[in-house]
Amino acid sequence: MAKAFQFYAEQGIVYYSTFKADNLKSLLTGLRGVPSSSIFYHLYHSLLRRHFTTTDYMNDFAQWVWGVLWHKTLGEKLASFDPLEFTRIRDARARLIEIVDNYVGESEYFLRVPEEQAFYFLCVKSFIYPLGIKASNLHELMQGLRIVSPQSLFYHLIESRLRLRKPTNDLSIWLEEDMDQPELAAKVNAISPYEYNLEEIRNRIITLVQDAVK
Repeated sequence: MAKAFQFYAEQGIVYYSTFKADNLKSLLTGLRGVPSSSIFYHLYHSLLRRHFTTTDYMNDFAQWVWGVLWHKTLGEKLASFDPLEFTRIRDARARLIEIVDNYVGESEYFLRVPEEQAFYFLCVKSFIYPLGIKASNLHELMQGLRIVSPQSLFYHLIESRLRLRKPTNDLSIWLEEDMDQPELAAKVNAISPYEYNLEEIRNRIITLVQDAVK
């Protein structure tokens, strides 16, 4: 018997890591030294915060390097970096360090910005809780998708990749393994959080599920 899909949501408490950067060298120092939760916050959690803004997606590192330091080339490299290619934060961190280190190695002078423009490395302490919403079939899944919060969508479609250490999300896993819907699972997993915000992703998944039950 297929198990029900249970919706969860995530809330976080954000706090200062004690690391800050006022140029590229201190950014590199921070990337190497901050807790993993800081990398998660600035690289992954920014996808959730994007839902509440009208700006194009850039992770926090790319935004600061491009918008404050005016290193456009490095900003573009950081903006095009896809953290969802990795299933562990330490691997994503290593790639970030590699990108910045290679760029720093080509320069001899690093402009410092005033303190009010510095990059403050923040951390997030996440709390996961069930919403009391379950789906035992595709119709119930559509009902649940219509009412859950963006935080729930973030948890299941993005954060779950790190939790499960798999290149997919837990909703797609449930669709394939419990609903016997491998094609639908693949389509859901292929939706890019860089191309669409969470509300658009919600609507696209609902449409895909509707097509599957016709």
